[in-house]
Amino acid sequence: MSSTGKFVDANHASMRIDRECLHDATFNESAEEQLEKLTPGGFLHYDYRTPMAKEKRLPDQFHVVQWNIERGIQWDRVKDTFRALKADILILQELDINCRRSGYRNVAKELAKALEMEVYFLCEFEELDSTLRSPKNAVGPLSQPTLHLDSRSGNSGAGGISGQRRGQRHFHGNAILSSVATLSNVTAIPHYVGLDWEKHGVKLREPRCGFRYFMRCCIKSCERENVSMPDLYLYSCHFEIFCGVLGRARQLVDVLRDANALLKESEGMDQQPAFVLGGDLNTVVYGVVRLSKTVANDRMRFLSIGEKESCWLQRKILSRGMQWVDSAEPASQLSNIVSTLRRLYNRVINSDTMYRLLYGFSPEELEAMDNKSLCFYDPSDKVRSVTLDNPDFYGFVKGKLDWTLLSNVRVLPPELPEDIVHRLQESGSITSSSAESLRSGQPVPDGYVLFNEDFSASDHKGLLIHLMQNPGKSTETYPGDTTFRITPVSNVMFLSFLWITLWLVVAVFARSIINRNL
Repeated sequence: MSSTGKFVDANHASMRIDRECLHDATFNESAEEQLEKLTPGGFLHYDYRTPMAKEKRLPDQFHVVQWNIERGIQWDRVKDTFRALKADILILQELDINCRRSGYRNVAKELAKALEMEVYFLCEFEELDSTLRSPKNAVGPLSQPTLHLDSRSGNSGAGGISGQRRGQRHFHGNAILSSVATLSNVTAIPHYVGLDWEKHGVKLREPRCGFRYFMRCCIKSCERENVSMPDLYLYSCHFEIFCGVLGRARQLVDVLRDANALLKESEGMDQQPAFVLGGDLNTVVYGVVRLSKTVANDRMRFLSIGEKESCWLQRKILSRGMQWVDSAEPASQLSNIVSTLRRLYNRVINSDTMYRLLYGFSPEELEAMDNKSLCFYDPSDKVRSVTLDNPDFYGFVKGKLDWTLLSNVRVLPPELPEDIVHRLQESGSITSSSAESLRSGQPVPDGYVLFNEDFSASDHKGLLIHLMQNPGKSTETYPGDTTFRITPVSNVMFLSFLWITLWLVVAVFARSIINRNL
């Protein structure tokens, strides 16, 4: 069994990296040499699939895992969980390479080796060792508690940041792994909006170099059991938590822009590619989190009061302009005055003018904010689903941060064999009630299995979802109004709009009567 390490440099100043196919590239450097040349925006590639696995192809139905593994700190638990799940594709965030907090492991490489999978790791940041770093964020000997340094470690720079030397660099990023199908056309695309970590990292006591990117790769038709199946594109995203709700909305627009460009290549065809976006979108602003000026640092801390960020993102970005899909009957067949007024309200409140005034979106961003052709959806309940519940804040900081956005694929029942359910329950990754629900074949609440329910392997729950790719168009798989949940705040806004509208109608009518009688 062999492994190769491959990297691609990215220049985020251009805000775009041309798509490249790395599959056929060959590099002769050792793993140490590849790490020495790695920079933010670059890739590492390892392939530990067996010869037999490489001969296999991805079927029409497959299992995908989305999980933020919290740097791989709880390495054994993370590894054992993946071994129990036996998924075809893993979409992961927060993988460390050579960081003290995660045992100085190359987490991406060791995961691929332990699971006998192919992996592409995208480096977002080079982590800088510093006395400013807390034990939780320790990456090297200078981090707290500071360890003994010999003379070869170099002089400390500003803020107690250590000099770097061969073999002592620390990296952090995201990854996509595949058990059978070969990944190709691997691409790193920088986000247009994000925190300048090189400027603000010291202030946040987490000095680092780099930028937020999202990665995309493709499973081509030749890697499928059904070779007539269109291409399948996979995204791994980790949105910035310190750029506010609108910053994260713009980062989602970056992905929509890229996916729409790929979709246009199949314009006019009967078949369209499928897309699976897995990510920690950090949709955390709700409740007391609004009091944090580092996290809730834009106008949305006030404009979305009473609504979870996950609901707002679904309602204002993903569901914008989707009424023609959501509605069970044509827009012209309006049954009553309330539905007419609701449509009028939606047209006004979701107009380009309101989006520019309220949220500051540019005309280009509004054009890119187009989900009508892609029909991306996440099957979960945006109100009740919880994938993070930080115990340090006693239940006040929790919500749906992790998403699986799907286009042109259908969600199937999980259908987990008994041995997998037993291993997950035995390890504490799922509760007894969840295990019984899976054994009885009951529908899972969010369309996917939530594991790591005790948060022992990571501070995020993981998502296991069973999918079937559709060979046709994305509109055929969009679940319509099941993705759109009216939240209390939207009802209040609509009722206010309804009251003002009725008041204006009465006022105009009364004025006409008065003028007629004068």
